[in-house]
Amino acid sequence: MAAKLSSGIFASALVGAAVLLIAGPPPAWGLLLLGSFALAALYVVARMKSRYDPLDPRFGSCIPPISKPKGGGNDSTT
Repeated sequence: MAAKLSSGIFASALVGAAVLLIAGPPPAWGLLLLGSFALAALYVVARMKSRYDPLDPRFGSCIPPISKPKGGGNDSTT
C-alpha cells in the first residue's frame, strides 16, 4: 500500500513538473530545484534496487583499516 502511494505521489510530481515546463519557462531556481529533486529521486531508486551494503563486511573496501599503536595506557610525553 505504501509503495503504491509513494509511486502515485512521484507520478503526480512528474506530471506537475511536466505541466509547469510546458506552460512556460521556469526561473533558474525552479530548474535547480527540479534538477536536484530528480537527482535525489534517482539516488534513492538506485540505492533501493542495489544489493550493495557499505556496512556489510563481505564487501571489501579500498581504505585499509586504521592500525592502533600497540602501547598500553597513556601515551603522553609530558
